[in-house]
Amino acid sequence: MEHQLHSGTAKLTLVEGGRHTEINYGKANSKATAKVFARLPSILQTTLMLEELLALFQEQTQPILAFDSFHFLHQGVYQVDSDTAHHHRCHYKLEMNGTYLGDLTLTRRHKFSDSDIKLLEDLLCLLVYPIRNCLLYRQALSSALKDTLTGLGNRSAYEANLTREIDIARRHQTPLSLLVMDIDNFKNINDSYGHNSGDRALKVVADTVVQALRLSDACYRFGGEEFTILLGNTDIKAARLVAERIRIAVSQILCNDGKQNFSFTASLGIAQLHQREQGYHLFERADMALYQAKQTGRNLTVCAPSPAQV
Repeated sequence: MEHQLHSGTAKLTLVEGGRHTEINYGKANSKATAKVFARLPSILQTTLMLEELLALFQEQTQPILAFDSFHFLHQGVYQVDSDTAHHHRCHYKLEMNGTYLGDLTLTRRHKFSDSDIKLLEDLLCLLVYPIRNCLLYRQALSSALKDTLTGLGNRSAYEANLTREIDIARRHQTPLSLLVMDIDNFKNINDSYGHNSGDRALKVVADTVVQALRLSDACYRFGGEEFTILLGNTDIKAARLVAERIRIAVSQILCNDGKQNFSFTASLGIAQLHQREQGYHLFERADMALYQAKQTGRNLTVCAPSPAQV
């Protein structure tokens, strides 16, 4: 089902819920419906946050469509469920210019009439562009927080998530540990094998670390050859086991630059969040532990003492 909207093509595919009907864009069959069509476009332009956009759409359209539940899914990652789904439903796949925008489903206890479906499709035509803009905004934010070489979060992402993880740890009174890792003698890799080989080493290390972590853990490229790893609900003893698993895995990496193989090691410093400690202090203690590992001989893991023990 296609409907031409200004400079693009919005495609609404009715997957389940009724037979295909022609769209009468902007057609209003009551004063209440006319008011919704008049104000909805400007209301949907007030936010670029997808959660807020969908909430506004539900709030404005529910009185004239009388649906019981609202569900939105985008690529299995972003999901909104306003209530338990009921038997009768209208399920749409949303696209614009060949780009998938998500699946939207409305359900209720009684059947959707042909006039209900026409009204819903007219309303969805007003939603497609704002959804597209919200998804582009989310993509831009994600790109701004991602390291393009390794695909990991960058320093900005680390700092933002560190604040969130500290808040969670304090609210639930659970431990939080930070690992700071550095590839040993990384300059020698660039000097001996070239910067392309150095980039290759960084990518392989990033993949190796991610494979060694739980899904709830997060690794970031802090800068250069230095990485930070946040381990939620993990004390320093458990964090040391993770660090050793990572250190050993990195030492077993064998890279190839197209001409020859080369290997390398990494050193790690660990610190556990202490009472009312700030994020920058936690990093300083983990970074100092990393420095000690480097000074002691590299390819080592060192745990930072708690502030009370210093």
